[in-house]
Amino acid sequence: MLIAARAFQSWFVARSRKSRGIRSKTVRYSVLGWPAAILVLAGCSETAKTVTSPSADKVNSYFGNAFVVQGTALAKSSATFDHTARQVAVSAFIVNQKTQVPAELINGTFAAADTGFLGITENFAPNSSGVIAPQNPPLTGAWAVEIPGGGTLANFLSVTSSGVGVSTRAAPAAMAENAACPNFSDTTYFFYVMVPNASLTTDVADYGATGISSQGSAITFRTQPFLIGASRPVGFNATGGCSETNLGALTSFPLNSFGSSSNLELISIGQSGLLVSSFNSVNPGQLTEVGAFGGGTGVIGVRAPASQLDVGALVGTQYNGILYSPQNTVPATYDITTLASAFGNHTAASSACSGLQAALAANHGQGGGGVASLPSANTLFGGEFLSAGSAGTVNDPTGANGSENCDVAIDLGQQDSSSGGLFPNATVFIGSNFPPYSTSNPWTCGGAPCAVSFPAAAVAGQVNGRYVIFVSTSAASTPPAQLPDNFGNLRSQPVGIYLFQKSQ
Repeated sequence: MLIAARAFQSWFVARSRKSRGIRSKTVRYSVLGWPAAILVLAGCSETAKTVTSPSADKVNSYFGNAFVVQGTALAKSSATFDHTARQVAVSAFIVNQKTQVPAELINGTFAAADTGFLGITENFAPNSSGVIAPQNPPLTGAWAVEIPGGGTLANFLSVTSSGVGVSTRAAPAAMAENAACPNFSDTTYFFYVMVPNASLTTDVADYGATGISSQGSAITFRTQPFLIGASRPVGFNATGGCSETNLGALTSFPLNSFGSSSNLELISIGQSGLLVSSFNSVNPGQLTEVGAFGGGTGVIGVRAPASQLDVGALVGTQYNGILYSPQNTVPATYDITTLASAFGNHTAASSACSGLQAALAANHGQGGGGVASLPSANTLFGGEFLSAGSAGTVNDPTGANGSENCDVAIDLGQQDSSSGGLFPNATVFIGSNFPPYSTSNPWTCGGAPCAVSFPAAAVAGQVNGRYVIFVSTSAASTPPAQLPDNFGNLRSQPVGIYLFQKSQ
């Protein structure tokens, strides 16, 4: 039976918390009222649909990239995966004489690994100036996770030359299918999380909800951003315009700004339900522009489910993706900011998770006291892939014997009773083996294993029949999101986790 959920605006007010002192004047747009209600299915929940394997000869193209990584040129980029030729190509918009023009930056091949990741070899790759050059030998170590026809999460590589040779750095990307401009006869709702930015130390939004409507080429966003554990910012209206471009159908914001160097945001809204925004402020490190989603950074989102999700099925599924912490500057033999990760292969009782469980128990109300509560039944266990390579430890999810660690847990908490797919009171747990630490060199506090937990928000939904989960944390929450450095000190910094259901 269909029932009317309480008004979105009342729902937002009910989740107000004590303000962290963020001033609403940072949001520039007028507030419009939300619809009186969203219809939800009562007494039932969504489960994963049957996944149909894509045809072997499919060519899939995506656009977006919510990540902004200094020293790379992959912002506002597109990627094409040719599953017949096993080739991948990446193009991006480059500012040229005050006009943004597309240019191919990466060209290479890919192969599927047993872990469900795609291992990518780059034959041509950009340097820190964005200049593409052939690689001899080709670069290995890049990877991607794809929902064919829906979108991709990837870690491409860029080249950094130094006096002693050539090194590579991570160039993470998130992209959504963009074959056509949105054509929503009714307002369509999406949940999203903000993606951390290394230049921003203050956040004005961590996650949010937006209702998207279209009228011709005009695309209107009725956006309500949220902060984790704090009063909600002011909602607002934003209108952009969608155009068919040589990189697909893209929505630009502000309206009529496509192709201009002053353009702040390009948005890919996939028919499959994935949403990715690429946001480049003209004033990096400042929040004078907050974009169409209110946070001043890129976002990754998914269409809001029509009903409550089956949380048991959601946490009982296996996922691959990215754990992202761009302000994590701990020295390591691999780029620690972008970690290939997997969740759901382990359970609370898995032997691989015994170290994490012991660390959580040792810090729950005792010891370091960094764990306020233990994981509930709505928890995914997992972590990053680490293995020994010729250059030391590497984060490689495509090795023949690849298996992720169990040093991170995501407790989704309770699903919002009015809005399926929204988990506003999630928790992230970090154990004693999290990088730069390991099983052989754990993070300790006074001789005992350390662990920490902090609040988060998560959104979930389905893209082409596969679950996706996106998690956001905040360095300004109470307690703040914190990761250990190589001296055992905790450093406050935002963390994002982005997961696609593993292909079978």
